[in-house]
Amino acid sequence: MHSIISTMSIQEPKVTVAVTKSISFRYSAPKELMSLFDDFRSMCNEAIRMAVQGKPKNKFKLIELAYPRLKEWGLHTHYILSSIEVAFSVYKNKGRKSIPCVKKPFLKLDNQSYRLDHLLLRIPTTPRQFIFLTLQGSAYHLSFIDDSALKKGSVTIGPESVSLAFSKVVEQFKPVGCLGMDINEGNATVSSTDGLCRQFTELNEVVEIKERYREIRARIGRLTGNDRRTCKGLLAKYGQRERNRTELRVHRITCQIVRYAKENKLGIKMEKLTGIRRRYKSGNQQGSLFRGRMNAWVFGETQRQIDYKSRWNGVPSWYVNPRGTSRKCPDCGSRVVRMANRKLYCPKCDKEWDRDVLASRNIMACAVPQARPSRGSNEGERGDDGSDPPSRWGEGWTRLLRVGRFPRTFYLSLEATWVDGTFK
Repeated sequence: MHSIISTMSIQEPKVTVAVTKSISFRYSAPKELMSLFDDFRSMCNEAIRMAVQGKPKNKFKLIELAYPRLKEWGLHTHYILSSIEVAFSVYKNKGRKSIPCVKKPFLKLDNQSYRLDHLLLRIPTTPRQFIFLTLQGSAYHLSFIDDSALKKGSVTIGPESVSLAFSKVVEQFKPVGCLGMDINEGNATVSSTDGLCRQFTELNEVVEIKERYREIRARIGRLTGNDRRTCKGLLAKYGQRERNRTELRVHRITCQIVRYAKENKLGIKMEKLTGIRRRYKSGNQQGSLFRGRMNAWVFGETQRQIDYKSRWNGVPSWYVNPRGTSRKCPDCGSRVVRMANRKLYCPKCDKEWDRDVLASRNIMACAVPQARPSRGSNEGERGDDGSDPPSRWGEGWTRLLRVGRFPRTFYLSLEATWVDGTFK
């Protein structure tokens, strides 16, 4: 009698995420588009006024309320529905303190109302009447337009640029390790389970840019005096320059981090810094220069770029509680002592740490708690020959437990290596 043993492999369900990315195109606006901007803005403001008076509970109630009135403008039906959608989102904004209104000229259309042929965009005005816009695009822009796997979404048209939304469904890979990221005012430090440790000091350039443009804004305020129109124009001009130069440097950092995480199958862990700016409000017994510097900290922009780029590339990313990430040794878990020049010292391990490196490794340890030895183990003790205590950071396999927002249990392989100190 032969016994038959059947084995059944249990596969974990695949994690898929719907992601959207907006691509901006430059173009030259024709004259007939300016009147369309004014009509769309008037329709949005009229819909907002009717929403404030009628107090609809949802968008469909507002459509029933405002559609007959907005049809009097004689524009295409899609403009009526888009203006109502914009008006309802403005009306439902909980942070508004007065009756809102739309001031900037723009158009918004869904994906059924326009046609894009390579770089030629056709939009309707009135029924069976169209305007053709020639977009300016590079090979980067064409890679999105020609990709059949991407689904085109809504389009937003401004006086100088056209923003087109692309969406797709991405399958997130199962991470074999984690990468912890600590964002400071002057650098971004990353540490991973495969041994990577690197500081991106390009954020120092961002600090210098912020300081330089703060002085420029102060000088503009002194020279323009009571000329509010000139002051407003100059502040907008130099503010846009500041944003462009800041976002470019943050973009270079985040691209390298996400690319490395994708190539080495690593999940990205970041600190949840929501509400940290409350520490730097007026009246907290801090100088105005210090408060201005801290409130200009670009941690939000850095995390935003990491978040959307990781989702677009299928890289898992999570946020952890930042409490205590710079207070304990990542090897033994004991409390560290502060030293000069952003250095920390662990008395138990007799080891000196850079504060940012220690924080990034502790952020990573929030996802892999067993990488840190327990208090009762002998791993934190020095050897007989005076050598440093062994650490679980170098083990070949580490079990990842469910902690915080991490979804399930994985086994992490630490075989990936960091080559020549550069990202590929």
